[in-house]
Amino acid sequence: MHETLSMLLPLAGILVGAKIAAQISYRVGMPAVFGELLLGLILGPSLLGWLAPSETLQLLADIGVILLMFMAGLETDTLALRQAGKVSM
Repeated sequence: MHETLSMLLPLAGILVGAKIAAQISYRVGMPAVFGELLLGLILGPSLLGWLAPSETLQLLADIGVILLMFMAGLETDTLALRQAGKVSM
């Protein structure tokens, strides 16, 4: 029970913080994902180190990166990519 609670509490904080950062970023005129990524850089081991990566958190982060890349691939306009030619490659 204690392990589950110790994992869910930081995860809930990450999700709430990401949502708030996304809203702030969107209101400033930036994409929401920019605020989410910036928050991760600030709170993660890169700067403040408040969120130490555990094995479970690392697994969830890897899944998140895969889903983010998948969503970016879905939104890619291949026709515009072909029209841009070599510059886009």
